[in-house]
Order: sequence, then C-alpha cells, then structure tokens
Amino acid sequence: MKKNAVMTITLLGLAGLAATLAAAAGPEVPDIPADVQKVFKQHCVRCHGGPLPRKGLSLTAGKISSVIGAPSAEVPEAKLIVPGDPGASYLVKKVRREDGLAGKPMPPGKPLTAEEIQVLETWISGLK
Repeated sequence: MKKNAVMTITLLGLAGLAATLAAAAGPEVPDIPADVQKVFKQHCVRCHGGPLPRKGLSLTAGKISSVIGAPSAEVPEAKLIVPGDPGASYLVKKVRREDGLAGKPMPPGKPLTAEEIQVLETWISGLK
C-alpha cells in the first residue's frame, strides 16, 4: 500500500511539474499546417532559416509561430502576420508583391503561385 501511495504522489508531482513548465513556456503555439510549412520550405527558408536568417525573420518549421503578431523589420508598425486578417499581414503583402512596400518583393525571383498565396491567406484567416 505504501509503495502505491508513493508512486501516486510521485506521478502527481510530475504532472504538476509538467503543468508548471508548460505555463512558464507561455501561451500555446498554434500548429502550423503542413501545406504552410511546405510553402515556406520551398520558397523562404533558403534566406529566412538557419542560425542567422535575413532580417531576423525565421520561417523554419519550429519558428514560424514566432512571426504571428511580430513587427516587420522593414516597417515596424506593420505586423508580419495579423491573426484572422491576411490583407493586413505584411508577409502576405510582400508575397502578393503589392506596390509601395519597403524592400524587395518576396520571394526574390519567381513569385509564389496564386495557390501558394491562397494557402498562406487561408491559414492566416483561421488564426485567432
């Protein structure tokens, strides 16, 4: 009986520790869909990946969520991704190659296809 009680107390302690660590890590990060990761991997991480991504913007699978709500390095008052609003998201404006933006259109060279842009817009529309 004592052995079971000790095991129960130990498991409860570990569960509490896990909850504490999760809370300390901050808010839960939304999952990044595979189709979004694919677009970034095919077109973006060559420059926006690795230990020193251009403009400090990392679009690698483990770091994409840090872009949500973050300011653009080129236009700090513009958010890279505005949850629920792809039209206000600086990243979408860059890949749409809108006029009047700072810096170069993205990605350099061949633009994203309409389908790839739609993948990003649909994902951002679903963010809360």
